[in-house]
Amino acid sequence: MNRSPLAAALVLALLAAACGPVGPLAGGPLTGTVHEGAVSDWSFTETIRDAELETNPSDPYSVHVWCAQQGGALYVPTSMIRGEEHPGERQWVRNVTMDPKVRVKLGDEIYERRAVKVTEPAELEAAKAAFVKKYALDGNDLDPGRDVWIFRLDPR
Repeated sequence: MNRSPLAAALVLALLAAACGPVGPLAGGPLTGTVHEGAVSDWSFTETIRDAELETNPSDPYSVHVWCAQQGGALYVPTSMIRGEEHPGERQWVRNVTMDPKVRVKLGDEIYERRAVKVTEPAELEAAKAAFVKKYALDGNDLDPGRDVWIFRLDPR
C-alpha cells in the first residue's frame, strides 16, 4: 500500500490547522504584521489576486477569498463561480454571521476589520461590477442561479 498520498494529505491538514489556508484547504490563525491606523485607499489591492480572510476570533478559521475595492471600501464575495451555491453553506460565512470580526491578510499585512453584508442594491451592484472587472469575468464564468453575498470590510 502506497502511503505517500495519505502522508501528504495529513501534512497538509496539519499545516492548515496551524496557520493560514493552504490552497483550497481552510486554515487557522493568520500570521503577519498587523496594520496600524486607518486605510482610506485600497487601490493597492488591484494587484492582489487572492486575500486570506480569518473568521471566528475565538477559534480562528481562515480561507482564501477574492477582494476588490470600490468607492473607498474593500469587499469580499462569497463564491461567484464555484462551490456551494448558497452562501450560508460555507463555514466562513456562517462564522461571519455569528461574529463579524474578521482579519484580512493582503500581502504581508493583516487588517482587522468588521464584515458587513451589503444589502443596498446600488452598492451591491457596484461591488459586483468591481469583481467582474478585476477578475475579468464574463457571462460564461457566472452562474445566473448562484446567490452571491458580498461583505464590505469596515473598520472595527
